[in-house]
Amino acid sequence: MSNTINVNYMTRAYNQYQQKNAAKDQEKEDTRFADSVREKSEASGSIVGNSKIGSVSAKDMTMVEYKQYIYNKISQIPMHPTRAGESISVTISEAGFEAMKNDPEYEAWVLNDLQVGWSQPDKWSGICGGAFSTIYYGASKEECHAEMWSAGYNNGNGGKIFNDKSKIVFGSAE
Repeated sequence: MSNTINVNYMTRAYNQYQQKNAAKDQEKEDTRFADSVREKSEASGSIVGNSKIGSVSAKDMTMVEYKQYIYNKISQIPMHPTRAGESISVTISEAGFEAMKNDPEYEAWVLNDLQVGWSQPDKWSGICGGAFSTIYYGASKEECHAEMWSAGYNNGNGGKIFNDKSKIVFGSAE
């Protein structure tokens, strides 16, 4: 499963399909993500006072399940309409996933960072014929960084640069 999540209005549906198939390939044929979450939810709610019914702790998930959970969360973050022409690649290192899984505050910070950024208008994207962004998250806030450029950057090679940078897979961006 790739650690890179590509997000824009055009690719969201396709990437959800890709991630779903990748998760299926890594898990047993008869085990689905929703089924495993449901099972863990039922198990955690079976003891009175153990937890809220329907909630599952990230610590109870496998790393594959947790990555799918985070991918779904990121895919649901709304974007400002002016970002319709922007292609975004979010890469989270293996250490970043471990940190998010073990520290709910860090997970919330990452998701909030994306939400705040994507809620802002991007007037240049429409004017410049599109924009490209790569966002990297590591094991700490200090390891987070992002790059953004227009489609015409470097003599019109903005798209090629984005494709090269967004091919980084989870675990290799450390």
